[in-house]
Amino acid sequence: PPQPVHNHSTTTTMSSFISELLKPGGGIALIPFIRMTIATLLLMVIIMFIADIARIHMVILAFLAGGLLASISWFEKAWNDVQRSRSEGGASATSSIVSSAGGKEEKTD
Repeated sequence: PPQPVHNHSTTTTMSSFISELLKPGGGIALIPFIRMTIATLLLMVIIMFIADIARIHMVILAFLAGGLLASISWFEKAWNDVQRSRSEGGASATSSIVSSAGGKEEKTD
């Protein structure tokens, strides 16, 4: 009987991708996929609303999906701002982020 063919490069690629996701901050790589998934959900909800299927439920789901898209965009913008400030300012940028987030200045080392 023929032996199954295992593609080791695919296995290595998948394991390296998963290890990248499990590193701190690695989930950021999934943002485009998450955005596309939520946008597809929103599109399907709108189509079902137009098709007159459970209209009030589709309105609520559309509101929730829109909120998810907005929160993902807000998170990505905040993440990019933090990354930019870390690369430009170092520790002083971290201190300003903490002071703006908490309302009072805290020392960060």
